[in-house]
Amino acid sequence: MGTVRIVDADSVDWQPVHEAVAPDVAARMSRAERDADVRIVHPGSHGELQLFEASFVANEEVSLHAHEADEIIYVVAGELHIGRKRLGPGASVFIAGQTLYGFRSGPEGVRFLNFRGQANTSFITRDEFMAARQEKTTR
Repeated sequence: MGTVRIVDADSVDWQPVHEAVAPDVAARMSRAERDADVRIVHPGSHGELQLFEASFVANEEVSLHAHEADEIIYVVAGELHIGRKRLGPGASVFIAGQTLYGFRSGPEGVRFLNFRGQANTSFITRDEFMAARQEKTTR
């Protein structure tokens, strides 16, 4: 049987990222990412879609990192600078799992939606990513 789940945005509270993820994950994040605000609209599970909204204040730098799962980031307000690209409202970016990336919020901050194919709170730092890559090449 099918499922329809409606979530009213007003029913989901904003919280700092460091309160929404496991302490060991938060400890490996940059300050900008730990201190951002997030509201988890659809938490997802194994095989169930995940959707959360994130908000960063102006000119914050999120260090290089990766996640295990593919994701799509859809900019709702402000600007997201990724590489040399400036993404404004309505722009989106697909990032494959196991892809190292970082970004910076624009001068007015950024608010975006993040979609993933299932619940995923993995966080791989640049150093962890490079060490795993090195290990693969030396085998």
